[in-house]
Amino acid sequence: MPSSKFQQKSLLLLLPLGLLAIVSYALDKRIPTLLDIESQTLLLETCRIILPGFFAIAAACMVPTFNRKLQIATVAFIYSILVAFSLSKYQNFFTQPTSWILSSLVATLFLLPNSDIESEDLSFRSLLSKVFCIFTFPFIALFTIMVVVKNIEHSILITFTSVFLDSFLSCLFVPIYEIMLTLGFSSLLNSLVSLQSESAIIQAMLNSIMLTNMISLPAIIITRASFAKSYNRLFLVFLAFITCLTSKIGTCISVELLILMFFYPGTFLALCFSSIFLFFLNLSLQLGTFTSFYMLYQPDLILRNLAFLQLSSSHFAVIFFSMLIPLVMQIVISKIGKINHLKNKLKRRFRNSGFNLRDIKNPDLFLISILNGIGGKSNLKAVWIDKDFLFIKVFNYKKVVIPQINLISKKRIEFIRSENNLRIPLGTLSFIVWKRLNNIVEESSNYTTDEVELSEQFDLKNYVLNLQEKK
Repeated sequence: MPSSKFQQKSLLLLLPLGLLAIVSYALDKRIPTLLDIESQTLLLETCRIILPGFFAIAAACMVPTFNRKLQIATVAFIYSILVAFSLSKYQNFFTQPTSWILSSLVATLFLLPNSDIESEDLSFRSLLSKVFCIFTFPFIALFTIMVVVKNIEHSILITFTSVFLDSFLSCLFVPIYEIMLTLGFSSLLNSLVSLQSESAIIQAMLNSIMLTNMISLPAIIITRASFAKSYNRLFLVFLAFITCLTSKIGTCISVELLILMFFYPGTFLALCFSSIFLFFLNLSLQLGTFTSFYMLYQPDLILRNLAFLQLSSSHFAVIFFSMLIPLVMQIVISKIGKINHLKNKLKRRFRNSGFNLRDIKNPDLFLISILNGIGGKSNLKAVWIDKDFLFIKVFNYKKVVIPQINLISKKRIEFIRSENNLRIPLGTLSFIVWKRLNNIVEESSNYTTDEVELSEQFDLKNYVLNLQEKK
């Protein structure tokens, strides 16, 4: 898919979020409007159900299909059926609509373009089986999510005892809550009786969840945008901006976390790890909380009165680290992901070529691979040997590709970045490779030190005068 088309389609995902944020602020029950409270509540709940359906349609438009109109109609119809079924049978079970979004998108898997559908001789039996799968598997997905959530709830009810809450393992509650909020079932954790006591650990949990969604989530999305490509960076910047505005709206936060979980799983993992660090930071400072579990994303986050007028220096320190910790975590995970990508790319390249550098004994191939790994012979500054080890000094360490050089030797290759030195164990081939590299270094030094004598400048004026005198 071209980058311009991908950028346009990805921005469609943010339109329902923006509309939902506007509607949530405009129809807030605490703000008086021209409507009565019953009509205002009904209209707000209706928008919270319908607008996520448009998000599901926008997400479906990013999936290839043989018929776009049929795909949009199918996703919209399946989403409507799932909503009607859930609200009639499990009215208080679904706090957020993300489970309906995921289940309705399952129908797009059976609308992918293939030769069977595009062929003219499509049998009635094949068509009937596809229709059956489209209407059956979304319900199977929904029930699967419900069963998994019920098991998680049961495990939490058994595990989260007073003994567990008094230990450091209680830090796991914060990432679990974020995952449950992503799937739309945060109310199950809010209603746990064992978590309603006011203690330092409970306050640390509440503060960590609140800071993760209000500060860490926009910060980590902005950090992720700095590593993204041009067609993806714009989407992440707008997503971070919308996240800042909708951090208290439970439906928007659930959808935004859902985007991270499926499109940027590394960022979602970094956010979960950051929430654990924030828990211990809040626990060490023992800060008071601004909300309770009864007011925590059911469906929205409600802060106590005068919450932000009671901030101390410790609160500002926690807010600062709420931005710093996810930034560092995202940078670390991005670097690890980049290194793994390079390693897999090089391994795949050598696997496809049918040979492995470590099994080759030809010094000329080692020489070519080393020069390629250090960025060419122009980056080669000096070379020497010590027993079976080859030492290479480079001009610019940024040109060195460590994963590619690691493919040369079975033993560990050391790279001293402060000195721009490489230590490569080549065994008996060290002397031969050193000799060839040393010749390259000497040849390069001759090019830079030897002076080339130039002939005297031709005097065109005297030459013309001499010709005139001869005439």
